[in-house]
Amino acid sequence: MKPFLGNVLWMLASMSASQRFRRARRNPRRVQEEILATFLRGNAGSCYGQKYDYTSITSVEEFQKRVPIVTYEELEPWIHRIISGEQGVLTSEPVLMLEKTSGSSGPAKYIPYTASLRREFQNAVGVWMYDLYRNHEGLYGGRQYWSISPAVQAKEVTPGGLPVGFAEDVEYLSPFAQKVVKSVMAVPSSVARSTDMDTCRRSTMEALVRCRDLRLLSVWNPSFLTTLMAYLPAGKRPADLWPELSMISCWTDGAASRFVPDLKALFPGVPIQGKGLLATEGVVSVPLAGFSGSAPAITSHFLEFIESSGRVRLVDELEVGQKYTVVQTTGGGFARYSLDDQVEVVAPGEIRFAGRNVQVSDLCGEKLSEAFVGEGIQKMELPGFVMLAPEWDKPPRYNLFVEADHPEEIAEKVEDYLRKSFHYNYCRELGQLGPVRGIRVTDGDRSYLAGCEALGQKAGDVKPAYLRRELGWIGRLEGSHAR
Repeated sequence: MKPFLGNVLWMLASMSASQRFRRARRNPRRVQEEILATFLRGNAGSCYGQKYDYTSITSVEEFQKRVPIVTYEELEPWIHRIISGEQGVLTSEPVLMLEKTSGSSGPAKYIPYTASLRREFQNAVGVWMYDLYRNHEGLYGGRQYWSISPAVQAKEVTPGGLPVGFAEDVEYLSPFAQKVVKSVMAVPSSVARSTDMDTCRRSTMEALVRCRDLRLLSVWNPSFLTTLMAYLPAGKRPADLWPELSMISCWTDGAASRFVPDLKALFPGVPIQGKGLLATEGVVSVPLAGFSGSAPAITSHFLEFIESSGRVRLVDELEVGQKYTVVQTTGGGFARYSLDDQVEVVAPGEIRFAGRNVQVSDLCGEKLSEAFVGEGIQKMELPGFVMLAPEWDKPPRYNLFVEADHPEEIAEKVEDYLRKSFHYNYCRELGQLGPVRGIRVTDGDRSYLAGCEALGQKAGDVKPAYLRRELGWIGRLEGSHAR
């Protein structure tokens, strides 16, 4: 199939999702109520649905009163039953597979995938792709690259016989869409069978160099792309190889924002669009042309938003300038599941990822959150790679890894900021923590990716972070050493 035909078919296949979404935005409350009603009706026979008597719930208010907001840890006993092979636990329909989270905030989580959950993802991707084709006609004429990385572990199967993990991002799509999408891909899926990351990147670049009609680069972590560009043939620039590149899609919010200037320098003049907020558990928002943020995924899942006071709001009740923690109810059976992701409302009907609540480092009671650390570092506008991580020293302390001169001076500024936190300052006053130590690193983005891969994360899933909880980052980041 020729790329032009494949792109046209993909656009046409995405049209219905886009039309539903446009209609839904006129009355989001009604659409959200319908999604919730469908969820309750479809899963009333599940063990979880019977526990909370889904059958008798007839309103959003009753659902919120009856069903508690939960974390993954609270759902874990139910998920263990699914892993063991039991069906009908969280959903009435069968679980087809489980997907693992990247594990950036702790141990890996197993997320059950049903046909309904995959359709919900497809709805969101359809909205995004149709909008892309409508606003970037250059996409029709060429091929696309969607991130591919080798699996860091052997193919996994649960004790109950369920497969674990998607081999490629396109597996989120319908079988028809997968066939169409593969016809426009610039890099063959066989690259994922590479034995190591270096081989994978070299094979990827070889395929991309041969693809002179590349129109879209779609990755998750922008540093994944900047690291890949280190494999460019000597003397070649992206503009030389892909003169008709129309769009780069990647994370641009939160910690990922610091990589955007590097991408703009590598790809001058090429538009960069944020991914919105998409988690392994479900979709929160969809990027659209002309939006400063992204649009809540109101045709995918039932969404709730918790404000700082604890009050729960629906999507039509959000206020510009406020931050909320996201709660999802999805076709995978996660009812009122707290993602621990924070969003900020940047305009009516537009939200932006603002950070994670769950990423907390706590050596001796300091309770540092990534949201707090990230807010301070962003205000400092530090160039290059920067990350805070704990070290079990005497006393314990935090290391600030930076790609800048005078790391100790920067560390002092970060220390002053951290001491604005009551818990951190208290630990410092008690002598339980030592001051932040500045450590200069070289090639921080690449060595950070390598360090995350060594921790068991897939390269394409690695999320930028201002704060990591793991010890031992001095040994993982190239050029770093304690002085």
